[in-house]
Amino acid sequence: MNDDAAPRFGTSKVRRVPPPTDETWWDAYSQALRRSGIARTSRDVISDDAEYVVRKGILGVGMPEEGRWPSSRERLGLVMGAVQSGKTASMLAVAAKALDLQTSAVLILAGTRTALWRQTFERTVEQLDTLSRPTGRRVMIPPRSVLDDLTSGTDLSTLYSVTAQRARRAVERNQPFVGVVMKNVAHLERMARTLHSTIYPAAETAGRQFHLLVIDDEADDSSVMDSGGAVEVTLEQRQIPRRIVDLWESRSTRGETSSPNLFATYLAYTATPQANFLQDPDNPLAPRDFVVSLRTPGAEGDPSVRSPSYRVPEGVDAWYTGAEMYYRTLVGTHLCQTIDGRAADEVLKDSIRAYLIATAIRHLRDPTRLGPASSRTEVFADREEATKRAAKPASMLIHPGAGTDQHFAVAKAIMRWSAGEDGPDIPDLRGGRTLRVAGIESDMDQNEERWLFWFSSYERSASDIEAEFQLPEPRRVPARSEWRDIRRLILDEVVPATEVAVINSDENADDRPGFSPVEVDGAWRAAPNLSTIFVSGNVMSRGLTLEGLTTTLFTRSSDDPLADTQMQMQRWFGYRGSYLDLCRVFLTSSQLHLFKSYHENDEALRREILDAMTSGTTAPDVTVLQGRTFRATGKISDARGVRLWPGPKPFIRHMNPPGQDEHNLRVVSELFSEPTHPTDRRMARRGRLLTRTLDLAEAASLLDRLRYVDHGPGPESAEAARWKSVERHAGLTAASEFAPLYRSPLVPESTDLGTLSVYSIAAYLRLWAAALERRIPGMVTTDEPPVSWSLIDLDVRSEQQPRFRVGLRMGTFEPLTTGPLAGVRPMDRELVGNDLKATWGSRNRAEGGLRGDELFDYELLGEQPRLTGSGARSPGSDGLILFHVIGRPGGQATIAVGLGLPLGGPDHVQARRNDDN
Repeated sequence: MNDDAAPRFGTSKVRRVPPPTDETWWDAYSQALRRSGIARTSRDVISDDAEYVVRKGILGVGMPEEGRWPSSRERLGLVMGAVQSGKTASMLAVAAKALDLQTSAVLILAGTRTALWRQTFERTVEQLDTLSRPTGRRVMIPPRSVLDDLTSGTDLSTLYSVTAQRARRAVERNQPFVGVVMKNVAHLERMARTLHSTIYPAAETAGRQFHLLVIDDEADDSSVMDSGGAVEVTLEQRQIPRRIVDLWESRSTRGETSSPNLFATYLAYTATPQANFLQDPDNPLAPRDFVVSLRTPGAEGDPSVRSPSYRVPEGVDAWYTGAEMYYRTLVGTHLCQTIDGRAADEVLKDSIRAYLIATAIRHLRDPTRLGPASSRTEVFADREEATKRAAKPASMLIHPGAGTDQHFAVAKAIMRWSAGEDGPDIPDLRGGRTLRVAGIESDMDQNEERWLFWFSSYERSASDIEAEFQLPEPRRVPARSEWRDIRRLILDEVVPATEVAVINSDENADDRPGFSPVEVDGAWRAAPNLSTIFVSGNVMSRGLTLEGLTTTLFTRSSDDPLADTQMQMQRWFGYRGSYLDLCRVFLTSSQLHLFKSYHENDEALRREILDAMTSGTTAPDVTVLQGRTFRATGKISDARGVRLWPGPKPFIRHMNPPGQDEHNLRVVSELFSEPTHPTDRRMARRGRLLTRTLDLAEAASLLDRLRYVDHGPGPESAEAARWKSVERHAGLTAASEFAPLYRSPLVPESTDLGTLSVYSIAAYLRLWAAALERRIPGMVTTDEPPVSWSLIDLDVRSEQQPRFRVGLRMGTFEPLTTGPLAGVRPMDRELVGNDLKATWGSRNRAEGGLRGDELFDYELLGEQPRLTGSGARSPGSDGLILFHVIGRPGGQATIAVGLGLPLGGPDHVQARRNDDN
């Protein structure tokens, strides 16, 4: 690349300073990606996304020395990945490219537990820190030798220490500092102390500008500053956000870095950023400068276009198998098994049967490898031979709930079942957790059909996946006639190697799993976890990946479901395409519905960010969605849900002051110069109804014609931003006839009417018209009960779209003598300032047995209303726009307006803070 060439992204020119040798950090890391098996197309996309993060995000205003950074010398951004999608690969790619652009220090905040921290530390050492002569190229914090000593604990007094001499020499030689820091108060405090006492002073003494990049892995976990929500947070966890900021700020100068020569970028990485976006934007870690969404390899998409996924030539084996696969593309393949109405113990046994059969089939498909039991006893010459010849790790996950007692109880139940009715009682699990053959064999004899069921189930899913993705070769599934051979394989090789592991915070729980070959006393052995049934809860819902996970039993439930928390529990996501037909998730239908809804909202958020990236908006005002039955997050204490739908009977009570409503009176007068329905004398006194009706777009345009002297948020308002976000969700471009959805005029010092504004309702009607032509992620219908908009028949909805009747409601006041509506009798209604005290009137049939005004059109036409049990207009019914002529002092009148909206339109629930207006 030409060092003086313009960058690929943005307009800021970023100077690339060559490293001391021709070997770059990115070159070394790219080779590590290749060695790990990531194919060329995916490596290119990882590189492209990382380049965007660095140039448009971290250095979006240029290099620090160019003088265009904010006065705080801080930049804060967020990168959104997907659950189990490989965010660490992107993090290390960003680190490599930032280091090649002479970033002074890169700190990766890795996990709140030692196991997760060590996992990231090991990967950083193995894949990023691979330059030749590394000690002369960087300062590693902690030093690599720490990995060999972690078994004996960590000494925080020296773990993150750097001598003044070493810091001074590194700064003078332009050697960067690369650190992996646990997201723990004590660890962060030690790292901050080293930075402020040793490293930053060395840079100041040398007269150098120092750029710190902090990459926060799982940034929604403990890094969101809030007073406290539904998620229990310890006092130590509440301190973590402030401790992170301490890495570059001092307590005496909040809001800017601790030194004029210090520049800092905080980069949050997470798959579930709901809390990050919903926190107070003034919080010191809120992503206010840039937001990026990563892409994943999948069934469709062009790598050169920014969309949620991109297709790779390697096919399904290299795809990310996430929510799109489980809940949409392969919904008919029964990867998800609902367990409603089934006994808990039988579901547990059946899921284990499914796992043991799947593990046996995987072995049959790779006959060059040893079986799991044989692999455990074999001694291999080296790591390469162990990796090639030993059985691939296989896993099952049981997630019964958050309580650790539940985990041990389930583990005991599994062991008791595997021991058989005549087996020993198992008062605890200290006697070993390897499955017993006796009970499994007995169950095979007594419940053979339940075992054979999984042959046909896997055969169907294999056939469906072959057809869906046009696989070149069929995936072998044994026939029922091979049962005896499979049975023997399970009893001889799979069961004796299958252990039950409890992974939780209890002191009696097992250590973190190991899926790589290990060296023991100079000899190489297969991975410790070749076939494991993991029983776990919250500990397993973040960070750790279960290799070879085929079977999940998810029986956890919640009275207050939180989308971000439960999304992280979907450990069955990942790169499982090569054995996707053998994957099964057992769960209730209600939980499955929640997971599908989470995916809809996640897709909406991701597409909004990608759209903003494409249009050049680095820090979009994104919309976080939740549902009617679940919240987006429990980490923000004052979050609430705001529906897009204004309800079935919205009424705008706000009016202009007397004598200042000439425009609206004229709009109504012109409208009702058109033909109206004939009525009897009784109804004629009550009002009029236009003969013609309006479609959705025409109704929206009519409402947009109204004007108020004190209300008009304008196109740059928060309400306009909300609807701009909806446009991105809906995929509306500027060329669309429906864009912009929100068309409010600008009135200085506008009165806030919230969502009950004619302009907001007009935007909703326009959205409804646009939604009839497209499937919008995150949207549901306003039906009773609601249905996902992505699942409806758009042709049917188009036929059912409402047309709006337009009425004029009059009253018993003396007729108006002047103005556009001269001769009309206004209504006598109680007011509070310029607002009606109440909304719809005439509810008690007091006026000659009339229905309420919300059914004005039905009454005037003598029709029977089509209403739901809640009193709303049924889908397919006509809507109503009813203008109310309200009498004011001095023979004046002003206009109020109410609407009757039939059900069947689009809706979503936006999560917002209470102070976010």
